Amino acid sequence: MSPHCDCRYEVLPFRSSEEQAAEIAPPIRLTVTASPKHGIDRSVEYCERLRALGHRVTLHLAARMVTNRAHLDGILERTTAAGIDDIFVVGGDRPEPIGAYCSAGDVLEVLAGHPLRPAAIGVGGYPEGHPLIDDQTLQAALAHKAQLATYMVTQICFDPDVLLGWLAQQRAAGIELPLYAGMTGQVDRRRLLEISVRIGVGPSLRFLRKQRGGAGRLLRGAGDATQRFHDAIAAHRDDPALGIAGFHFFTFNELSATWRWQHERCMHHDRSAADTGTT
Repeated sequence: MSPHCDCRYEVLPFRSSEEQAAEIAPPIRLTVTASPKHGIDRSVEYCERLRALGHRVTLHLAARMVTNRAHLDGILERTTAAGIDDIFVVGGDRPEPIGAYCSAGDVLEVLAGHPLRPAAIGVGGYPEGHPLIDDQTLQAALAHKAQLATYMVTQICFDPDVLLGWLAQQRAAGIELPLYAGMTGQVDRRRLLEISVRIGVGPSLRFLRKQRGGAGRLLRGAGDATQRFHDAIAAHRDDPALGIAGFHFFTFNELSATWRWQHERCMHHDRSAADTGTT
């Protein structure tokens, strides 16, 4: 695996992560979420500011937060003007859409022939399923989206065997999109546990409990599990049959700590490669 594989850092559009981004000197790929409370226009504005700092930026385009075609056109005009070349299309967390778009597929259909279509378009994958959508529907949706996108990102996972097994199934089903393995950043462990329960990564939580034993040890051992997950997936980065492009870190605005951790992993890999005479 190349030590400096492609990494993406997901942040929430708040001041704390913007301040951290300003302190990171090399340009990195930042992906910006959209919340039902603040709306997508706030995320677009936030993306513009991150782009002005010199970072490469991806906007999470939540379909259910787009009011109409004119609104979508306006978003694409602003992202294009700011040099934002990547949009990650999701359905969004709103229980009901505010406009005509109900799902990621609805927006992808429009983007397919849009004159301002970005160079990269991402979609989501769910190795452990979705708490509100059955597996058959999820698979059909991914097959449709894969025809209109250029890459996919998985939901948070702690168990590398689950992710690799799911990915092998997708390749067998003809899904060829390059994959960014979704994993947690350097996040407070109690907060991480709460978030994981809410988004439904049950099998991964059971994996952590099995590895460490008990809720208290789970919280203390999640960092080790993160490292094990990272290294297990990284070991398969050069397998062309799997098509793993890199990692997508869910930082929950612990951007600086996550970036430093990944940088140290790369440095460790460089030293190990130098010691063994490999690259």
